[in-house]
Amino acid sequence: MSEQENFNLDEVISGEKKIEYVDKLELLREKVNSKSVLNSRSNKKELIEIVENLIDLMPVELRTARWLVREQDTYLNKAREEANEILSIAKIESDRLIADSYVLQEAVIEANALIKKAEDEAQAYRAQIEDQIDAKLTEVLNKFEQINNFIETEKKSLRQPRKIVEPE
Repeated sequence: MSEQENFNLDEVISGEKKIEYVDKLELLREKVNSKSVLNSRSNKKELIEIVENLIDLMPVELRTARWLVREQDTYLNKAREEANEILSIAKIESDRLIADSYVLQEAVIEANALIKKAEDEAQAYRAQIEDQIDAKLTEVLNKFEQINNFIETEKKSLRQPRKIVEPE
């Protein structure tokens, strides 16, 4: 956890640091709860801006996980394209060699091996990406739990009577 992600209770209480997630989410809730929020074009823009600011406040892990998912899709699409290209090449080659059954059998075996290899590589990469995403999402979940625990602690402390120090 970076030093920026670490915050201490005294800094929050004294106002030196604020919990931007909570502030932004409360503002968003207020905007959504108001009846005229969707009637005004400026309110829509403001609401979109708040949501964009919240996205910017999200931990890097969330953005990284989203990026990993996109990368996984790109890689899988590329693997499919390569597999389709291999199939196309194998079909052309097998048509050319149709006269000789031995060569045909050999081409079919090689094409199947290449397809199997491409499928195995795609499956292995997908499993690796899923593991990375799972790890990032677990990190994000832990951070949200920390924030939630902090909020719960603060809520409980709000309900505690204040200690009054008597002057000497």
